[in-house]
Amino acid sequence: MGRGKVVQLNVSKKRSKQAALLLFKYKSEVHKMAKKLGTKKEVTIEGVKYTFQHPGTEAALDIQDRAVTKTGGFSSKKMAEELFKHVIIEPKVSFDYFDEHDGFDEVFEEAFTFLRT
Repeated sequence: MGRGKVVQLNVSKKRSKQAALLLFKYKSEVHKMAKKLGTKKEVTIEGVKYTFQHPGTEAALDIQDRAVTKTGGFSSKKMAEELFKHVIIEPKVSFDYFDEHDGFDEVFEEAFTFLRT
């Protein structure tokens, strides 16, 4: 075998190894995202059991993006609406719900932390 073919084989092996590592890393990332998607957590606050469900990594980023104001600031109101709609699955909650029930701040903090983990 000539010297040129040996170098070519070494380059080919190196590229194959890099491709395998990238594929492994990609599969690992997809697996991590899949592990988050649908994950549930139950918390009891002020005597009420709340169930959270993770919407997945991409949806979590979309939720965070929608909670940004036109000037680039964070909107707690928009984030709460997103959490009510996409993360807090039981009981169904809204601002009206929390006008009648205690624990808004604690539920918001727990759901927001859950979304970001």
